[in-house]
Amino acid sequence: MIYSNIDIISKVEAGSITIANYSDECMRPSSYLLRMDKKIFRMKKTESLIDTKHTDTSVFFDEIDLDDNGIIIHPGEFVLASSVEMISVDHTVCAELYQLSCYARIGLGVNFSSCHVAASFGENKPSSITFEIINNSCNSIKIYPGVKFCHLRFHDHVTPATKTYNGIYSEKKEAMPANFALKPAR
Repeated sequence: MIYSNIDIISKVEAGSITIANYSDECMRPSSYLLRMDKKIFRMKKTESLIDTKHTDTSVFFDEIDLDDNGIIIHPGEFVLASSVEMISVDHTVCAELYQLSCYARIGLGVNFSSCHVAASFGENKPSSITFEIINNSCNSIKIYPGVKFCHLRFHDHVTPATKTYNGIYSEKKEAMPANFALKPAR
């Protein structure tokens, strides 16, 4: 079951969902729109290999603090950004990210694969959601901090999860490049 705006508010009031930095104008009929924060990480072009069992990929990214003028993402470029909102869900709720159609229609991919927010994410400390952004178009695209960037849709579990999400990317205020030295591929 996908939550309506009424369900989302009810779950926030009950404490099952936390949306820090909440804005009424971001609520939609069946989702909450997350906004992009000011800090991003732009992937650098290098000849180095990323080893998915050993590499801390932070060395492959430039950290950039955006101002209100935004940033241009060129064709093929990849950046990480994070949500303004800090999210927490309990063991009865999970969520998924869906990109806004306006960005899809110009070839800007947002969270093309890791769109799942597990039950208990941010349970100990609300966390930002990382956006994985790639320009798949043949044109440069300018994006801005503070704008509505993607849908967050919430779902009920049939039964509460008995396992807790303990990934290295939770409890963070900003995006974090992959660190295979801490969490190698298995």
